[in-house]
Amino acid sequence: MQLAPELYRDARGGDRVVVGDWVLLAGEPGSAEIVHRLRRRSTFSRRRPGADPTAEQVIAANVDLAFIVTDTADLNARRIERYVALVRAAGAEPVIVLTKIDLDADLREQVATLESAAPGVPVHPVSSNDGYGLGGLERYLTLGRTVCLLGSSGVGKSTLLNRLLGHERLRTQSTRRDGSGRHTTSHRELVPLPTGALLVDNPGMREVGLPDGEEGIEEGFADISALAEQCRFSDCSHDAEPDCAVREAAETGALPRERLASFRRLAYRQLRRGRTGAAARARSR
Repeated sequence: MQLAPELYRDARGGDRVVVGDWVLLAGEPGSAEIVHRLRRRSTFSRRRPGADPTAEQVIAANVDLAFIVTDTADLNARRIERYVALVRAAGAEPVIVLTKIDLDADLREQVATLESAAPGVPVHPVSSNDGYGLGGLERYLTLGRTVCLLGSSGVGKSTLLNRLLGHERLRTQSTRRDGSGRHTTSHRELVPLPTGALLVDNPGMREVGLPDGEEGIEEGFADISALAEQCRFSDCSHDAEPDCAVREAAETGALPRERLASFRRLAYRQLRRGRTGAAARARSR
């Protein structure tokens, strides 16, 4: 499908039509031309390769919800925090899907870890082998909704997609835990689901960089943001200032120290990129 000259010029400048975009076509079927891209509701971006750390590349648009997929053998709370921040920054709703639960007899600790890492975000344990828990995902897959899958290699994203479709569309294969296995998906597209929802089958979504939007960090760490309201100083960095409610919560155990450290790392990256908001002022130590 061809782009209109104006859109072609935009694409050469980096503003391209991406998976998830809604467009207007002109012409006959088979030779139609994209003449206009509708306004985006949300965008998933990653840092564009190159010297400019603030340059972004949009890789998916108009995503309403993201399934953040992890499995029982590769659960990493800090990674989940980063994914939640990314989804919030993109303007989408995060939902955590814990796969391969048939390999673990006791899930209570893992579910509790995920709930602690992402307060308020729904957690759904599922097994793509026997279908357990997949019914709980149906309420998110409504007509006209666009959903994407996020997660590391080997956590079961392709198998989950096949189960949601009801047939094997993607051939699954084993992937080593170091991430060196080969992905089965090599191009981006929207996959219609039987419920009428659209799923972004997108290899780039698996390797998205950390979020650049401060709003995503503050929403992803809403518990820290709420504590920060009680700090003496409105621009508190939660480091050495007196009467810091966030640091006091970490010292008493009310806030996990690892979660505060993760917040500081993400906020420090914002500071390195020239952000100036409250999250960016939290310094990494």
